Amino acid sequence: MSKKVFSLPINPKLSEDFVENTFLPFLREHKEHILDLYFTCRIPPFEQDAMGDVYMSPEALISSACYISNKSDIPLSATFNNIWVRPDQKNLDAWIENFAPIYNAGARVVTLPHTSWVSTGQIQAAFPNLFIKNTILREVSKANEIVALAEAGFHYINLDRDLMRDQDQLLEIRKAKDYCAYLGKPVMISMLVNETCWGGCPIMPEHYQYNSTREGKDPIYFASAISRISCSTWDVQHPEFDLKQANLPPWREDWEEMLDLGIDVFKLHGRESMMRLQESMDLIKRWANKEDYMFPEYKKYQAELKLKDAPINAWRKKIKTCKFDCWDCNYCERVVESHMKKADLMVHPQVETCIEAFINSGKYLSNHRTYDPDDPNAYYNVPGLSSPRVRHFLNNLCSQEGAVYLEVGVFAGSTFCAAIQNNDMEAAYANDNWSQPNLKPARQDIDFPLDEVTVDTFVENLQQNVTTETLDFDIQVLNGDSSQLDKKDFAEHDVNIIFYDGDNSKRKMVEFFEGMKNFTQDVFTLVIDDANIEDNVRITKEWIESQNYNLLYERELLNDQEDDRMWWNGLYVTVVSKHAK
Repeated sequence: MSKKVFSLPINPKLSEDFVENTFLPFLREHKEHILDLYFTCRIPPFEQDAMGDVYMSPEALISSACYISNKSDIPLSATFNNIWVRPDQKNLDAWIENFAPIYNAGARVVTLPHTSWVSTGQIQAAFPNLFIKNTILREVSKANEIVALAEAGFHYINLDRDLMRDQDQLLEIRKAKDYCAYLGKPVMISMLVNETCWGGCPIMPEHYQYNSTREGKDPIYFASAISRISCSTWDVQHPEFDLKQANLPPWREDWEEMLDLGIDVFKLHGRESMMRLQESMDLIKRWANKEDYMFPEYKKYQAELKLKDAPINAWRKKIKTCKFDCWDCNYCERVVESHMKKADLMVHPQVETCIEAFINSGKYLSNHRTYDPDDPNAYYNVPGLSSPRVRHFLNNLCSQEGAVYLEVGVFAGSTFCAAIQNNDMEAAYANDNWSQPNLKPARQDIDFPLDEVTVDTFVENLQQNVTTETLDFDIQVLNGDSSQLDKKDFAEHDVNIIFYDGDNSKRKMVEFFEGMKNFTQDVFTLVIDDANIEDNVRITKEWIESQNYNLLYERELLNDQEDDRMWWNGLYVTVVSKHAK
C-alpha cells in the first residue's frame, strides 16, 4: 500500500507569511503522505471554473503554485474542471498552447474535463510525461466508465463523491481497475472525502455551472441571492445534516477500508477557504500519527446528540451501502431524533434571524417590512464603504425582538442608520474614534472626502436620515477606541448584535473581543466586516475557540473586493453562545 494517499489543494489566497512559516514546513514534514498539490489554473479557455473567485491574477496563481511545489518537492497538479467550456478543436489547441509554459515550468499532472480531448492523443503528443486526471464534475460512478476512461488515456480517475456510500459499486469498480491493469492501462482511483456537501445534493451541478459560467462582476455562488435555497439553510434547518454529508466517516479504520476497496488517493478540500485547507492539513497530520478519529470533533458531536455506541455503530454499518438514497431510508433522522430531546433540536432564534436576514437581503429580495432599498429617498444613500445589501442585511438582523445593537466603526453612519431604521429595538450604540488616516478604498469611484468625516458628520447624518418618529429607544454615541469599551458604557442594556468594522489588527480585534465578554448577552450575533481578508475571519474564529464558546452558526459571505451589489468586502456572520461547548 502506497504511503502517498492524499491530494492536497493549494489555496489561491495564501499569504506569504502562511506559505513560508506554516504551509511549506507542513508539506516538507508530511510529503511522504502527499501524492500531489492541485491548484486552480486560469488559462484560456478556462478563465472560470467550478470553484468561483480566487482574488489573484492567472500569472500569480501559476507562479505561487510552482514556487510551493518546487520548495516542497511535491508534484504540481493543474486543475481545469469547467465542463461548460466547449469541447471543440479550437479550444483544445488554445489550451495546449497556453499550458505549454506551465508544463515547461514543471507541472506534470493535470485535471481535464473532456474525454474527447484526451482521446485524440494530441495532449499526450504535446506533453509526453503528463499524468492526466478526469474531473469529479463528470460524476463517474460505473465500472464500465473506468475502463472507457483508461482506454481514452486517463491515468487517474476521480469518482463521484456519492460512491463513498456504495461499497457494492466500489467492488465492481475495483474489478474494472484490475482489468485496466491487465490491459496495460493502469489507473489510480480517487475519492473526495471532506467536502461537507449533502450527499446527492440536487443543487450541486447548478452551483458549479453558476460559478463556471459567471461573467464580469457576478458574485460567486454562495454570495449570490439564489444560494439561499441550498446548504446555507439546510445545515441549520436539519439536525441530521452532519450525518448526511458526503464525508468519509470519522473513524480511521473506515478510511483504511476504502483503500482496501480500491481507492488509491483521498482528495482533500480547501481551495475556497483557509479554514477548510487547515482542516485538510489536520487530516493528514492525524493520518500520519495513526489516530483513531480522523475528525476528532465528531466525538463532541456524538456526545451532544447523545449518540450511544449501539445506534451510531448501526448507522456506521448502514451507510456503507445506503447510496444516499435518503427518501426511502430516513435512518439519519431516526438516529438523531431518538437520542436528542425536543429542546435540543430547536434552533436558537438568533440563528433563525441570521438565516432570514441573509435570505431577505438585497433589493431583489426586498420583502422586509422595515426597509426598502429601492426607495430613492432611503437612508442607504448616506456615503459609506458598504453596499445596499449589507445595509439591508443589518436592518433585518436588528428587526429581532429585544435587539441591542453595537456597531464598531460607524464612520459617516451609512450602515448604522440602515440597521436601526424602523426597527423596534431596546438600544443602539455607535462607536468610532473618527480617526482613519489609512482609510483608502480600492474603488476609484468613491469621491466623497473621507478625511473630512467627523463625529459631527455622523450625528448630522443620523438626524437627517433616520425616521425618528418611529424610534422609541436609546441611541448612544461612544466616541473613542473600541478596545476600551466596557460594561459601564452600555447602562442596563447588554448587547446581542455586533457589527465590527473597526481596526483589523490582531491586537485591536482581540482587545475588543476581550472587552466584549463583559457587555454581551449569553447568546449574541457577531458580524465581522472585511471577511475577504482571511486574517479577520481566522482571528475571530481563534478567539471564539479560545473562550470555549459554542459557535451556533457561522457563514462567510464573500465576493469580489468592494462589490457594491453584494457584500462589499465580505462578511463573517456568527451566532455565539457563551455557554461552554
